[in-house]
Amino acid sequence: MGIVIHRLVIDTEGKRVQFQEGFESFAARHGLTDWEGWFSPYDDGTYDQVLQNIGENDVILDIGAGDLRLALRMAERAKKVYAVEVNPKVIGPALEAIGWDLPRNLIVICANALDITFPSDVTVAVLLMRHCQHFRDYVSKLRSIGCRRLITNARWKAWVEVIDLTRPGIPFDRVRGGWYACCCGAVGYVPYDSDSSEEPFLIHEVEGCPHCKP
Repeated sequence: MGIVIHRLVIDTEGKRVQFQEGFESFAARHGLTDWEGWFSPYDDGTYDQVLQNIGENDVILDIGAGDLRLALRMAERAKKVYAVEVNPKVIGPALEAIGWDLPRNLIVICANALDITFPSDVTVAVLLMRHCQHFRDYVSKLRSIGCRRLITNARWKAWVEVIDLTRPGIPFDRVRGGWYACCCGAVGYVPYDSDSSEEPFLIHEVEGCPHCKP
């Protein structure tokens, strides 16, 4: 499998699909804004952070699976992996490189993750997408199927976090100071009240932050 992954790195990194003719109209058709539809693989350290939180009984939904290099590694650990990637110019060459070595427990779907019904057996979702514009939508869909955890870098950008989807965040108006992260994807800081006893570096998981309002 290592040889296959190596071939994927060579075949896909040099083909920055976002610069190919036709990409802009494709992105507009699928509602991909800013850098959301761009393909850019992450470093091994980021993938290792994800893999540390994957167990043998997990059923994974990889949203924005790119060239499948992470999906392949997760398939070696997890019970099953659904890999969803909207861009056929990325996932097509990846599947061609994998060829007959495609693992039986890796189900590859070329589609917009916003348009498909998420499989009901998913226990953990992975979303490596620093420029994600639809975080709230993904969280809502994952909660609706009973997914328990979301492994992502979409909110804090600089590191990978594991979000417990079974626990709703506290109402934003109850935060008296400190950092917060919202289910809509926004993060921010609330100055402390003079009489606040909050921990100085506590990160509050919230719902209904100012960014949620129209």
